[in-house]
Amino acid sequence: MKRVKSEIHMHSTYSDGEFTPEKLVEIAVKNKVSILSLTDHDTFGGIADLVTAAEKVNIFAFPGIEITVNYRNFNLHLLAYFKSPDSIKAELKSRVGEMKALRENRMKELIERINKVVPDKFKDSIKYENVTKAAEGVLGRPHLAKEMTRLKIVSSTAQAFDEYLVKYNVEKKNLTIKAAIELIRQSNGVPVIAHPGERSYSLLAPAQGRNKEDVPGMVRELIDYGLLGLECIYPFHERMGTTNYFIDLANEFNLIVTGSRDFHGYHTHQNTNILGSTAMDDSFLDQFKKVWG
Repeated sequence: MKRVKSEIHMHSTYSDGEFTPEKLVEIAVKNKVSILSLTDHDTFGGIADLVTAAEKVNIFAFPGIEITVNYRNFNLHLLAYFKSPDSIKAELKSRVGEMKALRENRMKELIERINKVVPDKFKDSIKYENVTKAAEGVLGRPHLAKEMTRLKIVSSTAQAFDEYLVKYNVEKKNLTIKAAIELIRQSNGVPVIAHPGERSYSLLAPAQGRNKEDVPGMVRELIDYGLLGLECIYPFHERMGTTNYFIDLANEFNLIVTGSRDFHGYHTHQNTNILGSTAMDDSFLDQFKKVWG
C-alpha cells in the first residue's frame, strides 16, 4: 500500500483547536497531506468549511466527529467517520445538537465554580459571554483557560488546567457508547475508539484500575455494540510502547486500525509540522469506503 499522508483526528476553532478548518487545509497542503477528516468535539459545525476548502486543493476530506460517551462507569472518546455531510442522518445531528447545549450548561456551572476559588481580587471576574467570544463553535475548557489567561488569573492555559480546570471540572451527562454507536451505524458511519491507551478517556488506564488483561473483554463487548475500529497509532501509545499491543488487539478482533496526531495546535503544544506525520499507510480508507457503501 502506497504511503499517503493523512490526518483523520484533528480539531478546529469549532471545538478546542487553534486553527479554523480552512487554515487546517492550508497546513495540510504545506505538509503534503492528502487525506483529512475534521473530528471536533460534539459538533459537525466545521465540516462544510473543511470539505469545501479541501476540494479546492484536491485533498480527499470526509466528515468526522469525536463524541464523549459513557461506558460502564467511565467516559471514552468515540470517533466516527462518514462518507459525506449528506450521509449523516437527522437523528444523529439532533443528538449532537443536544450535546452542544449540555456543554454550554456545563461551562456556566464550571465558571461559577472557578469564580469562587480564584484569588479574591479575581472573584466573579470570569464572564460566560467573554468565554464564548473565544469559541466559534462548541465551548470547551480551553476557551475558559484562554479567558483566565487574558484576565491574568493564570500566566498560561496550562496553568489554568493544572490549578483549576482539572480539579474543579464539571462532568456532563454523556450519551452511552451503545446509543452513540447505534446512531453512527444508522448513518453508515465508522465508529472508532479514540486513543484507547491514553491517560484518560481510555480503555487501558491502570491508574483507574483498567489493566491490559481487562481490555480484550471490553473490546469484545464494544464489537457487539457495533464498534469497527481502534485508533492504535497515537503519540502517547508511541511514548508508552503500546502501539503494537493495540495493533495486535485490533487484528485479533478484525477491527480497522487507524492512527493520528490528534492535532489541536497550541492547546497540546503541537507545531504545525506534526499534522499528518503519523507513520502509517492509507489502507484504512478502503475499509472505511466498504462500510460507507
